[in-house]
Amino acid sequence: MVRFIYLVVLNTFFITFHHIVSDDNIPIPQEKGQVQSWFDENIKPLEARKGTLDPALEAAEAEPKVIRVMKSGGGDFKTIVEAVNSIPEKNDKRVIVFIGPGEYTEKIKMERYKKFVTFMGDPKNMPTLIFNGNAAKYTTVESGTLTVDGDYFVAANLHIKVSNDIFHPCSTSGEA
Repeated sequence: MVRFIYLVVLNTFFITFHHIVSDDNIPIPQEKGQVQSWFDENIKPLEARKGTLDPALEAAEAEPKVIRVMKSGGGDFKTIVEAVNSIPEKNDKRVIVFIGPGEYTEKIKMERYKKFVTFMGDPKNMPTLIFNGNAAKYTTVESGTLTVDGDYFVAANLHIKVSNDIFHPCSTSGEA
């Protein structure tokens, strides 16, 4: 019960005071045709932003490391979980995990100490991250395909979904 009250208070705080911690003065446009011009105007290279970012982030971005996940082989790893496990605890450098095409059926958890990680797929052949998680088996919090607790995580060009093979507790005949 105490945990529930704590979560309610914490959620209320974030819902009420979100504008205080946000510095997003120019939000991403909802219209797809305007996104590229917004990006070009608002997202600047690291060199142009030095001195305005968290010093730890600036240091992490200085020497990024790229690791490749290729389901069919030919990369550094065949699974995303293996790639994530290779990132050292208390990582302080940007690690770009390039994920090759295909469907990756894995439960991926980025722990709090796995900071400065980027998941990047090919925009022309985006990978799909999928996991058959549900609250009955894993709890609501732990049932996600991808759970991120580390700071400065970025993901781009990925499909993230839940498997179609989900347990339906209301079904008594075994049919969904």
